[in-house]
Amino acid sequence: MKLKRFLLRYDPPGVGLEVEDDEHQLSVQHKNLPAKSEVSSAKDINGLVDALIDEESTLLTRRRHREGLIQLLSRLYEVDVTQAAEAEKDPPAEEPEESDALQGAQVVLTGLTGSQQGFNGEVGTVIKSKGEKQKYEVEVKGQVVKVKGKEHLLLASSKHTLGAGAFVAIRGLRNHTELNGCIAKVAECHEESQRYEVRALDSGQLFRVKKENVVLIEASPGVQAAAAALKEHRDAMKENRDPNETPRKRERSDREKEAERRHENDESDVFEIGSTVELVGLKTAQAYNGQQAEVLSVDRVRGRYEIRLHDGSVKTIRAENVKLLHVKSPRPKRKDKGL
Repeated sequence: MKLKRFLLRYDPPGVGLEVEDDEHQLSVQHKNLPAKSEVSSAKDINGLVDALIDEESTLLTRRRHREGLIQLLSRLYEVDVTQAAEAEKDPPAEEPEESDALQGAQVVLTGLTGSQQGFNGEVGTVIKSKGEKQKYEVEVKGQVVKVKGKEHLLLASSKHTLGAGAFVAIRGLRNHTELNGCIAKVAECHEESQRYEVRALDSGQLFRVKKENVVLIEASPGVQAAAAALKEHRDAMKENRDPNETPRKRERSDREKEAERRHENDESDVFEIGSTVELVGLKTAQAYNGQQAEVLSVDRVRGRYEIRLHDGSVKTIRAENVKLLHVKSPRPKRKDKGL
């Protein structure tokens, strides 16, 4: 709808908004106003106008309609709106300018898409910042990357110790570039092999990566909130375990999971396509527990696997509901039996 004009009603006081719809039909929306005895100053007029604009924000804006409405209502209530009277109204509270501490800071890029996706996980320096608009220019390896949105910048940590519990961003992966920029928490350190097990905060999935494929980041409020949400989810999963599961079976299951994580490829411990897995821990589809399936595809960001069961059906399942039985291997050739 489009506002065409204002209409005044003197008795009782009111204002009409004549609007035109998409089919060019005109209609009037009537707005009742206080009695004349209740409005006697410029401050009252300004308050009425601001309330009317807030109530009809789809049709009215302060920039286009405020001054005109003030003149109309001053005529309706016979109030002389002068500069002195205008000064009676309370001045709007000034919003403090955002102090942007990112200017000149070392940051890690994350969550970029499209042509900028290749910069995820890279460390750079903020050389230009417009904090109020959340627009930044980051110098990365001699290139300037323009970033819109503070959520795409992670403060690089000044600490030099990479240990369990530290927050990191995954970087520099060549075969699994979709993981670059992923925020994770270090679960275990294997100094002898210079590899680290890190758990992604978005999916909860474990990855084993080399030292050069992680960079330390500060535990900002956003990072801490993501870690707390992941912990809450994992605690809920533990509470929903099968009550008939004995501690001994649970311990054995944990050992099996640990053995699965020991299977390494060049960059992470994600089950390979073609591997055989067993379905475990399903609550709503318990009939599938214990069945074997073949891994068809892997969604590493969401922690999901697409699998094919022996009956040929294809399902999507969470990473915690599959257990590796054996890694993909060539099928043995069938031998012809003699007569």
